[in-house]
Amino acid sequence: MLLLKKKYFLHIAFICVVFTACTRNNVDKNLQEYLLSIDSISQQKPKEGLRKIDSLLEKKQNSKNRALLLFSKGELFYLNDKLIEAKNIHLETYRLFTKLKDDYNKGRSLITLSATCMKLNELEDAQKYALEALETGEKIENTRLQAKANNQLFNLHFILKDYEKALLYIKRCEELFTDPNDPNSIIAIKSNIAGVYLKLKQYNKALKQFSEALALGESAKDPKTIVSVLNNIGYTYLEAKRFDESEKFLRGAVKLNQKIKTINGAPYKGLGTLFLVTNKLDSAAVNYNRAMSIYKSKNNLSEEVEIRDKLISIAILKKQYQKALNHQIIRDSIEVVKSKKQNQKLLYFANVNYKVKEKEIALTHQKEINKQNWWLGISVIVSLVLILIIALFIGYNNKLRAANKASKLEQRLLRAQMNPHFIFNTLAAIQNITLEGNPVKSSNYIAKFSKLIRQNFDYVRKEEISLEEELAMISNYIDTQQLRFNNSFSYHIHISENCNTKQVKVPPMLLQPFVENAIEYGLKEKKSGGILNLNIRKTGEELFFEIEDNGVGRKQKKSQEKIAKDLHATDIFIERLQIRNKGEEKSFTIEDLHDKEGNPSGTKVVFKLKL
Repeated sequence: MLLLKKKYFLHIAFICVVFTACTRNNVDKNLQEYLLSIDSISQQKPKEGLRKIDSLLEKKQNSKNRALLLFSKGELFYLNDKLIEAKNIHLETYRLFTKLKDDYNKGRSLITLSATCMKLNELEDAQKYALEALETGEKIENTRLQAKANNQLFNLHFILKDYEKALLYIKRCEELFTDPNDPNSIIAIKSNIAGVYLKLKQYNKALKQFSEALALGESAKDPKTIVSVLNNIGYTYLEAKRFDESEKFLRGAVKLNQKIKTINGAPYKGLGTLFLVTNKLDSAAVNYNRAMSIYKSKNNLSEEVEIRDKLISIAILKKQYQKALNHQIIRDSIEVVKSKKQNQKLLYFANVNYKVKEKEIALTHQKEINKQNWWLGISVIVSLVLILIIALFIGYNNKLRAANKASKLEQRLLRAQMNPHFIFNTLAAIQNITLEGNPVKSSNYIAKFSKLIRQNFDYVRKEEISLEEELAMISNYIDTQQLRFNNSFSYHIHISENCNTKQVKVPPMLLQPFVENAIEYGLKEKKSGGILNLNIRKTGEELFFEIEDNGVGRKQKKSQEKIAKDLHATDIFIERLQIRNKGEEKSFTIEDLHDKEGNPSGTKVVFKLKL
């Protein structure tokens, strides 16, 4: 469905038959009937219509039926303003119908693609698809498809304010579309022609087209169409400054709406504009309020904002500044909601509308504005903008700082894990084995060492790895260390039965610093009988770690040499836990172990992670 909206009148849509399949193709008649029933349901319950189409798409369909089902789904998305979804689906149906050599339905897909791109303001694509649809319609000599394509090109040039070309295309559309069984489309075409004449200020020609559209509506006995045309005629007379005739037709539209019990705010809005122009402020306010009540019930935010702008102007003219301020506050809150829905910047929207309103009041009523309230409003807007800019700057700065900190921590972690002392000693040990004439053992350790280096580089950039991967890496590291010290110590890893190492996730390279400390500052001094125990148990949603050795103890080692904090990497470990922001660093303890005589007998590190 194609819709063209003007500031002072509404066009009737050039109606497309959405779910009608091409009769020249072999299509399942049951599917045609089903799609028509879905069309009827979707007008009131679009979600139910989509559900029914999806249920059919889940079943096996031939290529033709699948393409038609997707086309119907795309039309539903378009009619309910889900434009991105509509565009993506119709790009697919366009490809499917092209593959099936179904030019008619390919042309229909192109028409909706053009209309969707136009709503998305992708005007170049809209023109491309409309021209291809026109070429396709001419190729298969289908006048209805050609008419729709010309109508799309009319809409495009009307948006671009190229009214002469717009008139050319819509007149071609009128020549092509002569189906007497579809009066609504003919009425829409005539209304569009009238719309161009109105923009060209050729009011008599516009009224002639609207009169013909009105006669067609009366013949078809379609009261809703008649109301729309009456309203358009009223707006045309208003543009021509023939106020008596304008009021007559607008009131006629109101009475017919009441008779058919249709809720339509456009005639009231037209009367409000008429009375505002003729300086009948009370009558203008009454009709604007009636229109606003209808638009509010339909959640038409754009119309409500426009009417509140008029009510603000009327209130300022009547020096009812509190009422003007109340309307302004409500209007601004609506703008915020509107901006979120349309993903537009609040500042741009507020400034544009405020400038329009300021100019309107200045020209009509010699700038009778309460300057104090005006400057207060500007101050609030400027303050909000400044706060927003500052907040965005602070947020961006914090994000950069956090990324920088994470990068530095990653580099420090890698340096701590793969320090040159460890690498050189390991290579020296491998060299000794090679010189001893044991190539198999040497090759085995080279493989372990290269795998350890690769694991370090692979895991350092990951936030989490499985506990199984962490244990595989630490086992590989300990095996490499055992090579250096000629297996002078043994190690044991104990895991509780309720701990699934494949599913549990932990930060990478978490255990290596403490295992390294246990070996370098405890077990290295023992020529034999060294034991390293790694205990892991899961309790509820917490994972407990214990790294225990029976080495010489920290106190004795400290008396022999200074232990650098960075070499231990405990500071990096604490920072990593703090970044997780779970308070896990508070559980970290290092305990010196003693035998019965009080002599140092090793070290135990304990900490826990929250899963």
